[in-house]
Amino acid sequence: MQAGTRSEKPAAQSIDAILRLEKQDEKTLAVHHRLFHWIGWFAGTIQFIVLQCAFVLGWIIFSRFFPHYAFDEYPFPLLATILAVEAVLLTSCVLIRQSLIDRTLERRDHLELQINLLAEKEATQSLRILQRIAKKLDVEDAENSRPDELASETPVDQIAQDLRDRQDEAAKQ
Repeated sequence: MQAGTRSEKPAAQSIDAILRLEKQDEKTLAVHHRLFHWIGWFAGTIQFIVLQCAFVLGWIIFSRFFPHYAFDEYPFPLLATILAVEAVLLTSCVLIRQSLIDRTLERRDHLELQINLLAEKEATQSLRILQRIAKKLDVEDAENSRPDELASETPVDQIAQDLRDRQDEAAKQ
């Protein structure tokens, strides 16, 4: 089934849309950023650990069993230098990858906030419609003593400010 067809469920369409946007974001990255991103990803795999261990073991075994060909004698200062430089470069690649992931997560959080705000407005509108229907049919809600509070607009700016104030108070304590 093709993405975006009418028979596809809305959730699947939303997932496809988000994945498409993330793929487009990846394509806009410069080649060197994609390379660093891939290196940062690869450094966190079992394959990298195995490859790294094989390289170091191979270096040591070659130096021990073929001393007349050895170019880095014990205590292997060249190997230590190579590994130190590699550690710095890999750390940079991992940080670049993490930065890209953080940017993607920030976009997702922003999208989630927008969707939640839209859903809240839709729910408020639905409650208002239900209240009008209940009023027209002369139906009372005995359990809910504050129906108007839920059907009123949520002041997002005030909620955000209250949240910031509470976070500041918690940080001071």
